[in-house]
Amino acid sequence: MTLFFEQTLISIVLVLLGGFLAGQLVKKIKLPPLLGMILIGIIFGSQFTNILAPSLLDSADNFRTIAVMTILMKAGLGLDREKLKQQGSVALRLGFLPAIFEALVVMILAVILLDFSWVTGLLLGCILSPESPAVIVPGMLRLKSLGWGVKKGIPDAILTGSALSDVLLLLVFSLLINFLSQDKNFNLDSLTLLPIQLITQVVLGVLIGWITAYLFVYLFIKQKWSENIVQETFLSASIAVGLVKIAEIYPIFSGYLAVMSFGFFLIEKSAPLAERLRVGFDSIWKVAEIFLFVLLGANIPLNILGDTLIVGLIILILGTLVGRMTGWYLATWGSNWNRDEKLFLLAGNSAKATVQAAIGALPLSLGIEGGEKILALAGLSILVTAPLGAWAIPTFAPRLLQREEKNISS
Repeated sequence: MTLFFEQTLISIVLVLLGGFLAGQLVKKIKLPPLLGMILIGIIFGSQFTNILAPSLLDSADNFRTIAVMTILMKAGLGLDREKLKQQGSVALRLGFLPAIFEALVVMILAVILLDFSWVTGLLLGCILSPESPAVIVPGMLRLKSLGWGVKKGIPDAILTGSALSDVLLLLVFSLLINFLSQDKNFNLDSLTLLPIQLITQVVLGVLIGWITAYLFVYLFIKQKWSENIVQETFLSASIAVGLVKIAEIYPIFSGYLAVMSFGFFLIEKSAPLAERLRVGFDSIWKVAEIFLFVLLGANIPLNILGDTLIVGLIILILGTLVGRMTGWYLATWGSNWNRDEKLFLLAGNSAKATVQAAIGALPLSLGIEGGEKILALAGLSILVTAPLGAWAIPTFAPRLLQREEKNISS
């Protein structure tokens, strides 16, 4: 038992030190730090040195949950109500159209290039299409703090649309997984219920977030149950993790939207508290992102990438350039966004990482035909788009977006 804890502790130290140093080294050459974290994770993982304790690798899902909770709270605390009202229609369309079109293009390409069935192809589309909150949320909040695109609410629209699209794709994914792995009773009733499930998850997620924010402010601020920023941050983080885990067990509401709404409504209920929590969650994220990306790199299946590398790149490129760009065009049609701002979506709304890491291996574990190729493509999408997205957001924002004075709510 003592040896077990020693190995785990040493692995945690390696992840923290190695991830931090690798991130700083890569940052020195003007590349996103997460690239260094992913690369050091690959080196530490079973494909190369295999020096991380299995217990830590097995806990990757738990660390991922904490990281996702952190970035969703950061997103909610950084949203601007007025900008959301201004861009509500665009945000809603961004939540559905790009994801749907990309998933459909990936499905068609998977049938043609990988000889998948239509259902398995759509499953692959639902795995590859979700956007990564781990890349997009920090990127958009950074743009808000610098004033890029703030006047038209572009970062807020992207943040909200990203959360909605992940809800939609995860719902369809769960439906397809049940069909492919169990009794295959995929019928019209299942399809008809999908919009109802989607609306229910969104509405209940927002409602639960509002109730949680109200109770949190009433109990811990008005009743003075908490005494300082450390307690406030710890309590809100614990509640947010609880919301995500409860949603995994009882998927009647979206845990992602519940946490994001929790942060958003805290601004309305207590602006000073929200400001303090922004500082607290910024600190949590500095540690959480190291664990997230190092462990993500350690679990990428490099050994099965070779056979699908070229085909995978074709699917990723066409899925983005044909599918997602069609969705972006329709989502921003009739809006006040100019051509450059619409083009920015290619940089700001394409990165993939957390969702692919969370669900990419599930088809293989359930014995679904093509599961190994699906896992390989999920890993490839992370390796290609996460560093590219993290680099592209700050690089192209000054060239494509208009700048205003610093947004005080960010």
